[in-house]
Amino acid sequence: MTLRPRWWRMAGAALAVLLVARWLWPAGPPAAGRCESVARAPRLRPDYAGLVIPPNIAPLNLRVAEPGTRYHVRLSAARGRRLDVTSRSGVISLPQRRWRELLSANRGGDLRLEVFARGARGRWQRFEPVVNHVAEQPVDDYVVYRRFRPFYNSTGALLICQRDLRSFVERAVITRDEVGGGCMNCHTFRDRRPDSFLFHSRPKAGVPAMTLVSGNSARTVQPDGPPAGYASWHPGGRTIAYSRNKIMQYFPQAGPRSKAALDAASSLALYDVYSGRVTVPTALNPPGRLPTFPCWSPDGRWLYFASAPRLWPTTRFMPIEEQARVRYDIQRAAYDPATSAFGQPETVVAARDTGGSALEPRISPDGRWLVFSLTDSGSFPVFAERSDLYLLDLQRPGSRPVPLEAESPTRHDSFHAWSGNSRWLVCASKRDNGLLARLYLRYIDAEGRASKPFVLPQRDPRDDDRNPATYNVPEFVSGPITVSRAELKRALAPTCTAPARPAEPEKRQEAQTPDG
Repeated sequence: MTLRPRWWRMAGAALAVLLVARWLWPAGPPAAGRCESVARAPRLRPDYAGLVIPPNIAPLNLRVAEPGTRYHVRLSAARGRRLDVTSRSGVISLPQRRWRELLSANRGGDLRLEVFARGARGRWQRFEPVVNHVAEQPVDDYVVYRRFRPFYNSTGALLICQRDLRSFVERAVITRDEVGGGCMNCHTFRDRRPDSFLFHSRPKAGVPAMTLVSGNSARTVQPDGPPAGYASWHPGGRTIAYSRNKIMQYFPQAGPRSKAALDAASSLALYDVYSGRVTVPTALNPPGRLPTFPCWSPDGRWLYFASAPRLWPTTRFMPIEEQARVRYDIQRAAYDPATSAFGQPETVVAARDTGGSALEPRISPDGRWLVFSLTDSGSFPVFAERSDLYLLDLQRPGSRPVPLEAESPTRHDSFHAWSGNSRWLVCASKRDNGLLARLYLRYIDAEGRASKPFVLPQRDPRDDDRNPATYNVPEFVSGPITVSRAELKRALAPTCTAPARPAEPEKRQEAQTPDG
């Protein structure tokens, strides 16, 4: 029996490997001069074109939404090695280490994205390049949000999640099952610190509660009076301002947009973290008003909030027919941390000027910018047909609010938060399909000019298209949350089984507890 020489067997094996590699990793495009030029930018999903992006963001993985059998993407910049990715499906997954190196080397510079597509006849097309700018200022490393599946009359799986914006790592902070099968919402951080925050829970069998986290420990309390709602932590760390809302959901008509809600009654209260005392400042709660959405200024000298006149005499019925006439102002009240005394509220944004309902005020950490949601009426932008973000320069007397997207408003943005350096804004937006909210980032420059928003990148860029979940209440944090889910579950356990107690009568009084 004659055996083939070893070199022959080795050559055959190498040829087989090359054929397999050719099938698994198709060759890239020919030289640019041999490609057919297309006089437009490629269609990308998500729309990652013409952006300002953070230098610490995860790779902007995308799908080339052009017909073809082969795709090649080339990413280059003034500094660093060029990055090439070839795909049969059009799904482009950028290697994380190479992506980080390219962004780090080009802070303040541009990234050039070239897309090539090979058609059914084997001819390559070359599209106009896409250019994105890398900002000098990073975004906060983490964002915390609530994620759930919004069905017709339930929320399905519900949890508060934490996402590392530098990568695709997401983990649950607390889940619906761990709060007695009920609901948790309105997580609020003290100056974006991951070791000092609170959230509210409403178990199915038990009492509504507020859970406060300090480091790796947690404790749950039931403040006197109605359940706590939207909250804001004073920079001093001792006082929490929160709203107490009587929220009712209803279904005005059949269809996917049928779910709505109204705030039949509301008030603002203060909770002292050290003593557990609750006070209801008279200045913040004048008769016949609906104050809500409190937000402290960064220096702790002002409390901003939304307020509207109550158009019905009692809260014993659902005033659905009045909701179309309810429009909120943005107001603020001066605050003395030494005495916890408030001045009389003054109007910052008037409904008579905007023609709509101004809600969810948030002040940038540098104290210059106020961003709020503007909708037609009511107090729930998340359920509104129209909801846009507006920006007001607080350091320029007489300035008027301007829309962040003046030329092409999407009418679907709400629930926004600032990064620690006052350069990045995150919001929950339904701009993609009008039904499910995703998290979008946008850059705000020193003059208040907003860049084009972009959806939070995913490991697989098709996930947002096939994931029936909605995201809301995003909050930036500077690092990972360290408290364990077991500790949070332990703190919540007494509230998940205790019988509900009747609400105590509301007492209006001036707060006397000094703030640290």
